[in-house]
Amino acid sequence: MTNKKMSSGERENLGLNTPITRRDFLNAALIGAGASLLTLPAPMRLFAAEVALDGFGGVGDYAAAHGNSEEVRRAGHRLRDGYYSQPGKVSADEEFYDLIIVGGGLTGLGAAHRFKEIAANGKRCLVLENHQLVGGEAKRNEFEVNGYRLFGPQGSNSFVVPQSSESDYDIYQKLGIPADFTYQTLDPGLDDLWFDTTNFGHMLWLDAPNSGAFFENAEGSAASGWVKNFWKEGYQSAPIPSAVKEDIRRLKQGLASDGMPADTGRWLDSMTFRAYLEKVVGNPSAVANLLDPILASSMGLGCDALSAYAARQVVMPGFAKGSIPFPANHRPWHSFPGGNDGITRFLLKSLIPEAITGQPTFNDIHNLPLRFEAFDQPGSPVRLRLGSTAVRVEHIGEAKKNGGVRITYEKGGVAQTVKAGAVLMATGSWVARRAVVDLPDHYRRAYAQFYRSPMLVVNVALNNWQFLYRLKLSACRWFDGFGFSCNIRRPMRVGSYLPPFDPTLPIVLTMYVPFYYPGLAIGEQGSRGRQELLTTSFADYEIKIRTQLKRLFGAAGFDPGRDIAGIILNRWGHAYVTPQPGFYFGENGEKAARDVLRQPFERIAFGHSEFNGHQHWAGAVAEGRRGVESLAQFL
Repeated sequence: MTNKKMSSGERENLGLNTPITRRDFLNAALIGAGASLLTLPAPMRLFAAEVALDGFGGVGDYAAAHGNSEEVRRAGHRLRDGYYSQPGKVSADEEFYDLIIVGGGLTGLGAAHRFKEIAANGKRCLVLENHQLVGGEAKRNEFEVNGYRLFGPQGSNSFVVPQSSESDYDIYQKLGIPADFTYQTLDPGLDDLWFDTTNFGHMLWLDAPNSGAFFENAEGSAASGWVKNFWKEGYQSAPIPSAVKEDIRRLKQGLASDGMPADTGRWLDSMTFRAYLEKVVGNPSAVANLLDPILASSMGLGCDALSAYAARQVVMPGFAKGSIPFPANHRPWHSFPGGNDGITRFLLKSLIPEAITGQPTFNDIHNLPLRFEAFDQPGSPVRLRLGSTAVRVEHIGEAKKNGGVRITYEKGGVAQTVKAGAVLMATGSWVARRAVVDLPDHYRRAYAQFYRSPMLVVNVALNNWQFLYRLKLSACRWFDGFGFSCNIRRPMRVGSYLPPFDPTLPIVLTMYVPFYYPGLAIGEQGSRGRQELLTTSFADYEIKIRTQLKRLFGAAGFDPGRDIAGIILNRWGHAYVTPQPGFYFGENGEKAARDVLRQPFERIAFGHSEFNGHQHWAGAVAEGRRGVESLAQFL
């Protein structure tokens, strides 16, 4: 539908003429820019038009920090294009820190937390974060709808409470994150539906009785075309070929143990997941088509590109003979109202107590406002500098002796410099490999094996969700059109935050939209996805979203003009590392690239959530802590 001229009737049918918060930012920007666009030189005209990409950012502290904003994209692209290839002028009042952490996502915040634990008294740390708020993809969107405050995840989401035997137990305990959670329930007078507590579980093979798969004009099914609980048992009655049903049955059973060698992990990492599926189901095409978007929403790309070991990391089916990946007693997944933003806020409060108003309680950490003036205070052992993109990192003189490291960063379009005794690159690999200018060749070769793919996370604030209740659905899957899945979560109760949970009241519906192109090379798939993500206007995405929801739920009474209260897009251009075969164990006797990069280069160390393959909060924090420990001699 991109660039399609719509009639007034079509616009009215999709609710595009209804004034809602999703257009506040867009209209204001274009009204101010519209007339001048016609007189600007062509490059400036394009630059001005790009404001339409960001759209409405919500309310509250996160309104200016949703996804990769245009400001962040511009600074990143200047780095990519070599704008800072030559050393700049050294700042006259150059600051010095014992440790500088480049990147304020969960890895960088975890690293700063470890710095506070191991650094000697008086040592100082600065975190440079290119967005307007720390957390990386672990941030929230906030809506205000009919007097209710609603939260949705910008990206990073879901966690389990760690057990005492697990590596993430200690940090979980130190941060004071609760071990028990309560969720809202429907009124006793309503039907008791199943609701996922996260945005991912319903995509997988667990028992999800109120999830539905949509089939256009499905014979023998309900008039709406919905098949309930597809992966559990619904596929048996779905309008799909019998051969595909048999493939799904074999897929859920998995490969017999005698079909795998002793070194199972290395063997799985020697092939793509699609190649592995050939061993399980013979002809993998049909099941790969079903699994591609699920795998891509977890790790960036589909079955043809990713290592089979990576697929096992995210509990894809086919690996356990006689059982599916989710036995009845599996530990529950949880999701804070804003996704893993909850973990970000616990880390932030532990680093700079004054950064969040109130006491170190779950209620205050989650619900009270941020205090941005406390983030970058002189005298604080850890300082967080927002809107600061590191563009040049290089050792000074004889680094291991007393030279240190100089970092050039861009803030507000101005380049500034700062010095450090040591640096941890906790940003994405695509930044580190460009910013560290004296990086040895074998590190560069290792970084060349890291591929990234984008993700679009859409939060739609609804005035009500009666259309879903009529269908007795809470989570949905479809097989063509825009995206592939959406759901509403069972809302978590957090102290005074008691979100509404009634079909007649507002709620947030979330869509994770991956970009994958089976058959293309892995790097080409990522580049093509970023091009699509970063050149599609907010207005065009809004049309796609409204059209898809109308198609799915129109028969159940959904009216996009009446029922949609707001839309926020979170564009993540490099959301996922996409681990290809050999990513985990190496190939041809060579060390895996991630193991090369886990070794510090003089006074510069590297700690990326990517090193784990499957990027999740615990792995991200662990890599940051490991990176700081590797620099302990300088702290």
